[in-house]
Amino acid sequence: MKLTFLGTGAAEGIPSPFCDCVTCEHARANGGRNIRRRQSVIVNDHMLIDLGPDLFASCALLGLSLCSIETVLITHSHSDHFDPNNLRMRAKAFRLATELPEITMIAGPSVWMKWDESGGSDQHSQIRRVPILPGRLIQASGYTIRSIEASHQSRIGDAMNYIINDGKVTLLYASDSGLYTEAVWKELEGFRFDGVVLEGTIWGHPSGKEHLNEKDFGTMLERMRQIGAVTDKTTVVATHFSHQGGAGPHEEIEAKAQRMGALCAYDGLTVHIEPAEEV
Repeated sequence: MKLTFLGTGAAEGIPSPFCDCVTCEHARANGGRNIRRRQSVIVNDHMLIDLGPDLFASCALLGLSLCSIETVLITHSHSDHFDPNNLRMRAKAFRLATELPEITMIAGPSVWMKWDESGGSDQHSQIRRVPILPGRLIQASGYTIRSIEASHQSRIGDAMNYIINDGKVTLLYASDSGLYTEAVWKELEGFRFDGVVLEGTIWGHPSGKEHLNEKDFGTMLERMRQIGAVTDKTTVVATHFSHQGGAGPHEEIEAKAQRMGALCAYDGLTVHIEPAEEV
């Protein structure tokens, strides 16, 4: 399974144009991997996770096309993960020279409400609408996708993480979420993940309810190891960092993530996840 990170930042990205914190000033001065657009990830060139406001810019800067996307997963309705304008720009009027296939879009009720309120048209954007809630199992474009409850967007309650299987590799995509509830840990028993994408939004701050800091990132991994969901062969990637999270420069987060056996994502990173060997 191939993962391509279009963006690895949280709501404001890094640097935020309205901020002069140490992280933002360092990013402006040094650029490179310190620049983080709002998070979105391509899976195997055919699946897209989240449609944030930086999607078009990310694709342009990275030289990527979304013409082959068949399936879209949305984690939740916060604006950095779902911007309806991205779908509106998919309509035929904005791509007269290009024919596109219908895409299957999987999302919770609050996302669909936001789409409808924006005036978006499933027909014009060529979307096959698939409403979903946490705890569901669905087949799409050769993938088996299981939604699990994220500890996030608690006022609405339909934020999700996803377990994605392409027939060879099983991936846990876990952003945005704080520490999982015991009910979710029960759901994860029996899984063995070849890859885990895990957020670190508030990396250098105290623990929070809806995002992970460095300590909670480690706690999540340790709990996954205890139930056998993660092994030494699992590819773990840390991502979704906020300039307000006290994470610091990319190289500092990278060093801390490596000590926990994780890669630190940056915009444009491509990761190839192989099936983990049986223990």
